[in-house]
Amino acid sequence: MKSNIGKSKFKEWLKHYFIAELLGTLISLAFAYISFRHSHSYVVAAAAGLVGEGIGFYGYFITKELLTNYNAYRTLSAFTKLKAIIAKSSTNLIIEFVPAEIVDSIFIRPFLMFYIPHHIQPYAVGFLIGKFLADILFYVFAIAGYEFNKRLK
Repeated sequence: MKSNIGKSKFKEWLKHYFIAELLGTLISLAFAYISFRHSHSYVVAAAAGLVGEGIGFYGYFITKELLTNYNAYRTLSAFTKLKAIIAKSSTNLIIEFVPAEIVDSIFIRPFLMFYIPHHIQPYAVGFLIGKFLADILFYVFAIAGYEFNKRLK
C-alpha cells in the first residue's frame, strides 16, 4: 500500500512539473549554448542558462496559474476579477517556489552550472549535468512548497 502512495505522489509531481521542466531545460540550454559560442565564457553562459531556465519554467507556471484562476473567478466584475486572479496566483506561486528559488538561485545552481562544465566536456553535456543536479535539490524544496500549498487550499 505504501509503495502505491509513493508511486501516485511521484506521478502527481511529474505531471505538475514535467512541461515546465522541459521548457526550462530547452530554453536554458539554448541560451547557454548561444552565449558560450559568442563569449567563450562559462560565467556568461551559466548566467544566460539561468535566465533562460527561469523564462521557460516560470513562464509556464505563471501562465497556468493565471488561466486556472481566471476560470475560477470568471463570474466576478472585471476589476475584482483582476485583483482576485493576481492575488491568488501570486500567493500560490510564492508559497510553492520562493523558498526553493532562494536556496537554488543563490547557492546551488550558479555553482553547479559553473563548476560542472569545467570538468565534464563537451560544454553542453557538463552544463546539463550541472543543471540536473541542481534540479534535484530544487525539487526537494519546491515539492515541499507544493504539498504545503495543497494543504492550505
